[in-house]
Amino acid sequence: MKIKSLVQQSFPVLIAMASFTLMILGAMGYAGQKKDRWEKDVKSRIFEQLMTKKTRLEKALYSRIYYTKSVAAYVSLKPNITTLEYYNLADELIQNDSVICTMSLSENCIIGAVFPLKGHEAAIGLNLLEHPERNEIVQKTILSREPFIAGPVELVEGGVAFISYTPIFDKTVDQGGVFWGVTDIVIYKDRLLEQASLSEEENGFSFALRGFNGTGNTGKAWWGDDDVFNQNPVTVSIDLPYGTWVLAAVPVIGWQSYLNQDQVLFSLLMSSAFIISVLIWLLSSSVLKIRRNSQELKAIFLSMDSLIVEFDQDGRYVKVPPLNTSLLYRPKEELLNKTLYEVFPEETARQFHESILECLRRKENKTMEYPLEINGQERWFSATISWKSDQRVIFHAHDVTEHKMAMEKILTSEKRLRELNATKDKFFSIIAHDLKSPFNSILGHSNLLNTDYEAYTEAERRKAIAEIDVSARNAYELLENLLLWAISQSGKISLDKESFSFAGLVDEAIQPYMEGARKKLLDVVVDIPGDIKVTADKFTIRTVVANLFNNAIKFTPEQGKVHIRADRKESLVLFEITDTGIGIAEEIIPKLFRIEESISTRGTAGEKGTGLGLLLCKEFVTKHDGKIWVESKLGKGSTFGFSLPVNED
Repeated sequence: MKIKSLVQQSFPVLIAMASFTLMILGAMGYAGQKKDRWEKDVKSRIFEQLMTKKTRLEKALYSRIYYTKSVAAYVSLKPNITTLEYYNLADELIQNDSVICTMSLSENCIIGAVFPLKGHEAAIGLNLLEHPERNEIVQKTILSREPFIAGPVELVEGGVAFISYTPIFDKTVDQGGVFWGVTDIVIYKDRLLEQASLSEEENGFSFALRGFNGTGNTGKAWWGDDDVFNQNPVTVSIDLPYGTWVLAAVPVIGWQSYLNQDQVLFSLLMSSAFIISVLIWLLSSSVLKIRRNSQELKAIFLSMDSLIVEFDQDGRYVKVPPLNTSLLYRPKEELLNKTLYEVFPEETARQFHESILECLRRKENKTMEYPLEINGQERWFSATISWKSDQRVIFHAHDVTEHKMAMEKILTSEKRLRELNATKDKFFSIIAHDLKSPFNSILGHSNLLNTDYEAYTEAERRKAIAEIDVSARNAYELLENLLLWAISQSGKISLDKESFSFAGLVDEAIQPYMEGARKKLLDVVVDIPGDIKVTADKFTIRTVVANLFNNAIKFTPEQGKVHIRADRKESLVLFEITDTGIGIAEEIIPKLFRIEESISTRGTAGEKGTGLGLLLCKEFVTKHDGKIWVESKLGKGSTFGFSLPVNED
């Protein structure tokens, strides 16, 4: 008995000594590891930071380069752009972007327009080709047909900036394009870097950029400490449309001092090993005193904080420690010695009980996630069920409601981003195809009339002029809808509601299109009681009625009928336009009011449509808390309608 007692008393000391020996050996082994592994890990972390900065910088830079690309695309299709048109276009693109200094347009490389003009009047008339440095840059961007980013350079008016030049090729003359000139944008350097969240020192590392005029590693450093590039830095390339910049980083204290930190850590480990060994001795002494309860203590330690409950195999509440009792479904007194089936609804209780039984059967941890309504609020929990004995488990749950809400916000944001991308793709599609088509027709016919006027008969000339007129109207209608849609998406359209006669507004909306109806010999019937009044925004509702009436004319063959009617039902005004036109296929109807799937069709006389008008209609009706609908059968005709609240005071 004395020997056993002596062994028990010596056991904590032996454990402490063994622990100290193992920790010393571990510290020595760690110190003996090769420094290249540590260096590899450090460089990997630096590289991750550099890639993040690269992404932010390229995003901030290319979002501005796209401005000049948009201008170049517009001017290539309209080379006779006026200065006022350019200023309106530049103003719409820049939208008070503080990173932008100016945007310029240079036909034949002579600056003819600068936006904003105030303070930059002296630049008008400057010939870029007569300036040695600018001549070289302009020649490069012409040859590459890609934007070129020059700089950073000192601005005359103060500050440092980049200048992005984009070549413009006149595509109305030749499909490949004939060089027309350039457009450039001046980007403030410091503001660009600030938006990209770049700083010269961060997280113990120094950063620098090199590659003046996009010359990459061969160029000089233009931001940060040039000495960074002499210290074997970690680097990434910032891809430019033509050329690159190089972003580099090294530890502020230098590689050698940084990598020697493990030696300091080794000294700390030696000291810590002694302290921990003493603590282990104290802990071992305490463990001996509570050895009989070690299994229970182990299970509790496995579960730790949050909500902890002990259940038996029947799903009965055995113990409820006083930890975060606010997360309990009911007060502790109402749970003890009750089964899950006496506390929760049948389905919820079964879910919990099956998880408990599976944990007991497998003797392995079981995880689950579930919602509960506590104090009138829905909360989400993530739980781990730990095996304690053949008949008992420890149920450990923590509140993950905030995480769930954050995930829902991310999913909502992702959905919105997809919608924005669909809108962007649709706009680019319209600009690239639908807007180009009528201009091709106009330019083609006008060129033939201009060069071979006498070679055509009077009837042929009238036919060509008529086709030019149709194409011009289609282009105008498309541009008008594009502008309205863009304005509505930017939130700049506000509703100015007033009370007015609905019949009068409908008459105003359809009058501009009645000539088209007469040309097709259409029977237009308007059936709207004169006493119907609504309180709404005249401009947007007139636009809706005009679009629906114009569509009815487009898709109704000659000698057809268009019936316009309105009626009041309770607190709503219902408006419908019914035609005897070509109708719409059943599978197409669900896509009519969706930007990512909007359908482009031609009318019975070849009229071109993009589906954008219907999107505007839905947008404006929705802003009035109304609804829009369509009923159609292929070959039978269509009915488009919408409702508006009366909103009477």
